[in-house]
Amino acid sequence: MTRDHVLVASLVLCSSILVSATAQDAKKKTAPARKPNPAMAKVEDVAGLPRVLLIGDSISIGYTVPVRELLKGKANVHRPLTNCGPTTKGVTEIKKWLGDGKWNVIHFNFGLHDLKYMGPKGQNLADPNADGSHQQVPPVEYEANLRKLVAVLKNTDAKLIWRSTTPVPAGC
Repeated sequence: MTRDHVLVASLVLCSSILVSATAQDAKKKTAPARKPNPAMAKVEDVAGLPRVLLIGDSISIGYTVPVRELLKGKANVHRPLTNCGPTTKGVTEIKKWLGDGKWNVIHFNFGLHDLKYMGPKGQNLADPNADGSHQQVPPVEYEANLRKLVAVLKNTDAKLIWRSTTPVPAGC
């Protein structure tokens, strides 16, 4: 093999490595998009059926679709198109979540996000026994926030259902 052949072979090898690395970088940048969560699908009301609103955190997101399936043909089951998180978020966003429509039933749950422990720098899900660890929303503030939320919800004239402890669905 001549020196020119070695040079050409080296260039081909280097080019293929560069092309391969570029293709791998492109794959990383164009990772497949997540499928939209069906719990976050906007619901078109079926006329004549009662309107139900589920308000809650990721646990309620997990049971939204099964509730919709169970009540198909019996009720229009909605939820805010977000994780409702702690009561502090609820207090600031409840009117937006209620919107302008009339609700027949509102099922709401807050607690897991409020009572979880945060680290001293806001780290999520900290060890409760670690120095500087604290609940995201102290129990006294949690109670005050719940009272504010219930006052707003009562003004809707909907039947209110508060779930103090929501079970975690299997697989969550």
